[in-house]
Amino acid sequence: MDEVKDIINRIKRLQEFKVCVKLPEQFAFNGKIPYDMELDGSTATVHVYAETATEAQQRAEEYFNGLAT
Repeated sequence: MDEVKDIINRIKRLQEFKVCVKLPEQFAFNGKIPYDMELDGSTATVHVYAETATEAQQRAEEYFNGLAT
């Protein structure tokens, strides 16, 4: 039951962050895109829901570097 409460509390703390990520040279979209984003040249502005700006930046960078699961 504590696990469910922890999940609910995390959801309540989520905020939307806009983070900028430099696109890798070899990056190509493949499959599902998990974020709203705007592309401008070699930069993407990504809308990410996270608890902190640091977490949002990390999640966006992981996606663009092919590390997201």
